[in-house]
This record gives sequence, C-alpha cells and structure tokens, in this order.
Amino acid sequence: MVVSQASVLNEYKTRTPSTESSPGHFSADEQRRLAKLWQQLLQYLDENKQTSIRVTNELLQRGIHDWSTLQASDYPNPETDADQEALTRSAWEQFTKGDTGLRRMSLFTRKQALTHEQLVLDRYVSETVWQHIDRMAGRHVSLLPDSYFPSFAHRDANTRNVRDVFWATVSVKCHPDIWVHRYLRASGWDVGKALAMIKSVIEWRAEEAVDRVNYEGDVGLGLDEMRLGMSQLVGKDRLGHPLMYVRVRRIMPRAAEGFAFKRYLVAQFDALQNVNRGNQRITMLYDFTGFTMDNTPLAMVQFMVSLGLRPYAEASSVLILLVDSWLFSNLWSLVRPFLDVNLGARIIFAKDISNVRVFVDDDQLPVELGGKNTFAAKYVLPEESENKKMFDMDGRRKAEDCWRERIAEFEKSTRKWADMVVDATDADAVDPELASTVRRTDAARDLGAAELELRKFVRSKNIFERLGMVDSNGSLQLPE
Repeated sequence: MVVSQASVLNEYKTRTPSTESSPGHFSADEQRRLAKLWQQLLQYLDENKQTSIRVTNELLQRGIHDWSTLQASDYPNPETDADQEALTRSAWEQFTKGDTGLRRMSLFTRKQALTHEQLVLDRYVSETVWQHIDRMAGRHVSLLPDSYFPSFAHRDANTRNVRDVFWATVSVKCHPDIWVHRYLRASGWDVGKALAMIKSVIEWRAEEAVDRVNYEGDVGLGLDEMRLGMSQLVGKDRLGHPLMYVRVRRIMPRAAEGFAFKRYLVAQFDALQNVNRGNQRITMLYDFTGFTMDNTPLAMVQFMVSLGLRPYAEASSVLILLVDSWLFSNLWSLVRPFLDVNLGARIIFAKDISNVRVFVDDDQLPVELGGKNTFAAKYVLPEESENKKMFDMDGRRKAEDCWRERIAEFEKSTRKWADMVVDATDADAVDPELASTVRRTDAARDLGAAELELRKFVRSKNIFERLGMVDSNGSLQLPE
C-alpha cells in the first residue's frame, strides 16, 4: 500500500487514524502475504539455528579520553591565569592533541571563569551517566553487573545468534505481527523484499549489539545528551501518538565522536519501541530553528534517515521538520533521494508553528514553541537499586527458559496458521475466530508475557519507567 501525504494530512484533519493494512484489518490478500512471509522467515530461522554474526561494535566504542584521565590542575581558569593568550596552549590542548579533531575547539577563548565541575561536564569531555554517578558517589556504583553475556544459550559476547536476535526484537511487541508487517508495508507488500529487509535488520542489530545498548540503557550514554534534553517525550499528537520533540540546536555531534551520537539515537529509538508495544506509531517534531552545520552534519542526517528506512521502518506517524534555515533546505535536497515513497509522504516541512498545529494541539505543544504544554519527560539519573533483578542469574535463567518455550509454541502455531491461510478462502483467511488463528493469538500473548518477565533481567530501566510512565503491561502511558 502506497501512502500519500494527502491521506496522512486527512487523518490529522479528521482526527481519524487509518487502520487500513494494519493488524486486525488486513485484507485476505494481505493476510496471505503475511502468512507467506512467516513461512519464509521460519525457514530462514530454521536454516540459521546455529548461525552467529560477529559484533562490529561501532555503537559500543568508548571515547579515546574520558573525564577520569584529567585532573583539576589540567583545567586553566581564564579569570586567574595570568597568561590569557596561553590558554589555548594549555594542558587542554595537549589533552586533545593527536585526537580526531572532534574536540579541538577554542573552549577557553570565552574569557569567563569555568568551575572544575562545569569543565568536567562540558561536552568536549566524554563523561557517561555511569561515570558521573561514580564520580559523585566517590566509588564504583553497581548499576549493572560488571560482566555481560547475550544469553545462557549463547554466552559469547563477541557474536550474536541470528534466531535470538530476531525473537528478542519481535517479542517486545504485543504480537510479533506488529513488527513483521511493517516491513511488508515498507516494501509495498512484496514478500521477497520484506524478507530481505528483515534479514538486513537482524544483521544490523547483531553487528551493532543493540541488545547490549538496551542492556546498558542510558547509563552508557553521554550525560550531556541526556541532561540537555536533545530529544524529549512531551505529549501526544492529534491522533494520540507519542510526540517526541528534538531540539536540533542542542545537538553537537562534531564535539563528540560520531558513534556516541549514533548510540544515543539508537538507544532513544529502541527505548520508545520497547514501551510502545502495540501498533501505535510515534510522531517526531524536529526543531531546526537556528540550524547550523555544527548541529547536524550531512552524515548524521543520513544516519537519522536510515533509521527510518530499515531498522525502524513504518514506526513513525509523521516527522515534522520545523525549519527556518535555507542551509537545512539545501542540505535536505541531498538527503531526499534516499527516501522511499511511504516515508517521504510522512515527512512534513513546517515553515512556522501554524503548520505544526495541524498535527499537534496547543495543549500538547511545548510552551517554548508557543503552546500550553509544560510537561516534558525530563531526565532523572538512575538509582543503584533499580536494576537489582539484573544481578539475579537464577531468575534470569528461568525467565529465559520460559521465553524460549513460548517461542517454540508460537512457531508451532504460526506454521499451522500460515499453512491454513495460504490456501484458505477469503473469509477464512481473515476470520479471527478460526481455531488456528485463536491458538496463534494465544501463543503471541504468552510470548509477550514471557518477554515482559525476561526484560527485567536483560534491559536496564529507561527514563519512561523511571518517571512512572510505563504500566504493568510494559506499555507507555502518556499524561492527559
């Protein structure tokens, strides 16, 4: 199904989200294509039971330097240092000498006093949330177990099992069809293309160890990225979808390693997907006012777009770009050719706030944009005891065993369901009361419950859970 921008606009004007080609609303032909995709997926997983993919670790790289390599004496103070002109030749410059050049900026030409605390927390020095907590406590705080392994069945942290990556990804949803069908939609309901897309996503998640990004959560992210509120959940759009507000002017990827910013984006996207368990989409509002090339170079814009094309395909309702910069408009002309038709239809250019109000009501629009909404999911630091279940290896083993049993049950019921649907009449293919469909629905529910239990042991709590915005079913609850 090809989506047009006119149909997207009509949904928001009428406040009526389209259910066409979504779980529970498939046509007989779409249901058959979904069944065929599952048949091919299960065959692929059977053929790759023992296949492992080596982790390349771009997202898990650590900075060349961090705050712990510096001493208070390393920081010159423009107010007390007699040689003002020598500031740029200080220990700071020695610290960055030979680096990639990402941090070599004239920090000390500001001609103002900067405290040791301000300098340590400056974005030019990479301090993670965990490093910050350790430093403030004056000791190593046990937020997570010191050693990591993917699972009891696959303990090698340098590789990932194909089957495990797939099931860990799809079982975060209430029904695996929610995740799988998005690739059919993104491929125009072409089963072969959808299968190829899913394979590439599995490989990407394995190579980048996205499971470990989730395991560490925000404790492994840069403190600045979290505390500055580069992206915040601020409310809902007119269709009730979660609204993420991204302040592009606060993004300075040139002041840190590129992989750190990529990791931040992936962690934020995955955290939202993990608590958005139904078929609900997410609306992204990118505020490009005051945009410069220091905020988001072309490579980062391309990376953000690529996330919407493959890893998180069909996950967004609309992406609203609030733009007052000719520079970004020129940059966008270089990115647009990479977009597919459906994603392009969901990208909205807003010249001013009146264009944004087509999609977001005033009571949900942030005050800083002229709205009335004062809520924002502001960052709260993790507490030492919040992930205590992650230290319980016996509990984790039991939860993992249960999860694997539920996977086997869902696979069995899906094979029978797919065989039935492919040859069924149109009426039977979409009948939710058909015996094979009911058994599969029950198996999906049990798999989702098993994943909810397992995640307590393998995913650290995220900001939404810390703020009490996630219910007992693991689903995001937005304030009214």
